[in-house]
Amino acid sequence: ALYFYAEWMANQGRVITHQDGNQTFEPDYVRALELFRRLVSEFAKGETRFWDQAQQQIKNITDPQLGVGVGNIFLPDSEVQYYLNWRNVKQIDLALYAVELNRDVKLNEKQQNWLQAINTGGLEKIKSWQRDTKDTGNYKPGNETVRLDLKLKPGAYLLEAKAGGKEARELILVTDAALVLKSSGRQALVYVCNALDSSPLANAKVRLVEQ
Repeated sequence: ALYFYAEWMANQGRVITHQDGNQTFEPDYVRALELFRRLVSEFAKGETRFWDQAQQQIKNITDPQLGVGVGNIFLPDSEVQYYLNWRNVKQIDLALYAVELNRDVKLNEKQQNWLQAINTGGLEKIKSWQRDTKDTGNYKPGNETVRLDLKLKPGAYLLEAKAGGKEARELILVTDAALVLKSSGRQALVYVCNALDSSPLANAKVRLVEQ
C-alpha cells in the first residue's frame, strides 16, 4: 500500500480544482519521497518485494538530472533555439564551441557517443552563460525552450550544459547544405547538395566512420 500510494503521488498526485471547475492532477514529489523513505525505513530488505524499487524511486526523485536538445538544422542567419530539461539543479552552466567535425570527432572502440568524444580543450569558445532554473527544491522536473541571442556563421557548434555534476551535449548545425548517405554491402554513396535548390556541392570533404 505504501509503495503504490507513493507511486500514485509521483505520477498522478493531488487533484487540483481550477476556477472554471475543471480538475487536473499535479504530482507531489515531496509526499512521494516521504512515502518511499517510510517504506525502506519500516521494512528491511527482503521483507517487502518493493524495497529495491523504492530505493530506486528515491534516487530518481532526488538525483540531479540534466538534458539538452536541438530539434533542427538551421539555415544561415536564422534564429537558433535549443531545449533544456533538468531536475534538482538551480543553475545550468552553458558553453558554445565551434567544431570542425572531420577534425575533432575522434572515436575509439570504447567511445560510443561521438559527441562525448570531442575534446573541448582546444576548441574556440564562442560564448558561455548561465541559466537560472528557479528550482524551489520540490523535486519537480523543469524544461524550457530557449533562443540563442546571437547569429551563428555556417558551421558546426557543440552546445555543452553542466549542472549538479551532470553534463549534456548537443550539436548545432548552421548550413545551407544537405547530405544524403546510401549504403549497400561494402559500398557507400554520399551526395552533398544545396538544401534550398538541390544543386550539387562539388569538392565536399566527407569522413565516413564504420562501427
